[in-house]
Amino acid sequence: MEPFKPDDTSAKALMANGSQAFNDHLASKIQAGLGRPLPQMEVRVKNLSVSADVVVGQHEDGRELPTLTHTIKTAALKLSSSKHVVHKTIVRNFSGVFEPGTITLVLGQPSSGKSSLMK
Repeated sequence: MEPFKPDDTSAKALMANGSQAFNDHLASKIQAGLGRPLPQMEVRVKNLSVSADVVVGQHEDGRELPTLTHTIKTAALKLSSSKHVVHKTIVRNFSGVFEPGTITLVLGQPSSGKSSLMK
């Protein structure tokens, strides 16, 4: 494959051959400016666990209209009642390796900790 040599004057010309060609061109410019290759990093995780203390509240059925009286009453009930806190484990004992230049697909049920893992 020939090296991509775009006309640097417009975004359309830079993206004409696709985002991968643009990224390769940009990386070569940065490497030339630095005088060395771009750093690569591998992320390794062993027995990662993420947990949080979650306040469990009462579910409002939403049948009352949002009036000033209802809002004040709800706020007073929230302040006066004791809060029930539950310790929730979001990710439990995860081990893995994220290598540079690879795409990682994370699958799981809703609320199974996919976003927490990627953070």
